[in-house]
Formats: sequence, C-alpha cells, structure tokens
Amino acid sequence: MRPSRFVIATTLTVFSALAANLSAENLPEKRPALIGSGPGSLVNLIDTQALFQKGQRDAWVMFECGVAGDGIAFGSDFFTASPDSGLLKNEVRRRLRQTRFIPAVYNHKRTSAWFAGTVVFVLANGQPHLRVYANQDLDEIKRGTDFVAPQWIYVPNRNITDFPKYPSVARHDEAAGVVKLRHSVDANGKTTNLQVISEPPGYQLGDYLKKVLPLVDFSPGYRNGSATATTYTLTWWFGRTIGW
Repeated sequence: MRPSRFVIATTLTVFSALAANLSAENLPEKRPALIGSGPGSLVNLIDTQALFQKGQRDAWVMFECGVAGDGIAFGSDFFTASPDSGLLKNEVRRRLRQTRFIPAVYNHKRTSAWFAGTVVFVLANGQPHLRVYANQDLDEIKRGTDFVAPQWIYVPNRNITDFPKYPSVARHDEAAGVVKLRHSVDANGKTTNLQVISEPPGYQLGDYLKKVLPLVDFSPGYRNGSATATTYTLTWWFGRTIGW
C-alpha cells in the first residue's frame, strides 16, 4: 500500500465509485479478493513458456493493485523483486491490465479491495513453473501455504473524518519511504496489534500508522479457505504514485 501523502480519503472515494451499482447476488457474508483459476486469471494469462524462451530463470516479483467490485485490477505497482526478474516484472505488469480477479465481498455484496500478491517463476527438471500467491510474506511463500493476507477493503458509509492528521514534517518535506510492520488482524478483520519493524527516520510515520490502521477496514487473513486471526508483514509505501 502506498498512497502519496497518505490519501486514504481519496482512495476510499474511488473504491466507493467502483463498488456502486453492483447487482445483488447470492454471495457469502465476507470474502477476500482472490486470484481465481479461470481463463482471465493472472496465473493463466502469464505466458510461462514465452518467458522461459526469452531467458527468464528463477525469479519472483511482488505487486499490489486495487481490485474493483467487478474484479478488474486498477492502480498496480511493484515494490520489490528478485535480481534478474525484469522479464517477469514486465509480463506481470502487462497482464494485470487484462486480469479478472474474484472480487472481495463484504456484507453479502461485492466491494473493492487492495490486493498484495507475489508471482514466483521457477525451473524444475528443466521446465518452467509459475505460481501466484495472495500474500507477500516470504516465510509463507517458501512453505507454499494456502494463505491470503488481510486486505484493506471498502465498507460503504464508513466515516473517515476521524482519521488523525498526517505528520506535518513529512508533509512539508514531501517524505517518501517504506514502513514495515507486523500487523495482527483478528478473524473479523479488526486490527489487534501493530509493531513497527522499520521506517524512515524523523517523520513518525510508524506512530501515525499505529493510529490509522485500527480505523481501516480489513478482510481477515484466510488459511485453507477459512478466516483466521493472522499476524503478517505489512509494507506501506509513502510518497510514491500508484500507476500502470
């Protein structure tokens, strides 16, 4: 997540517009945005053989994007990748424009969510293989677990006027950087604990997030298809524009 100057209010407005006017369906009470397995899913759109033939070898790319209530991705960006992952990164960026996710659900209605994922390209027995994970936790990815990290979701009619003010020093300096946190979310999507791992010095951005994130609505983490209390690594970017 990486809103410039922490434009949560603006992003929630976008989420609201994208989630509006969706017809009622027989949907669960809640569900995170999911990668899916249909012909329009990211894992099936990426041309694994072409990447292999062009010279791509073992690599991984972490990406983020919004997923609208109709499953369309928007505002994608990348924040870290393994060395020599350029071909994979370009392919992921290109295919995200065509991808259809399974949208998130809140209160039996489709809604917008912020999706953080990882694409892993590996060679095994001389053949390329691709996996897409719905999290960016390297320990989870190494174990190959079925884990969907908590996702920031849009909840209609949520009052956001009580958010604390963005740190004035960071605003004045147009601060940019990364805050890494250990974020604990219960099975209902409520933040229960936050620990700052690292942050840019001098701007109090970690303290700011400790005040803000408990006010943000999350879909809970899911393991093997079931909502569960989760502690995971959350990376939050400041001062970087989201785009294609």
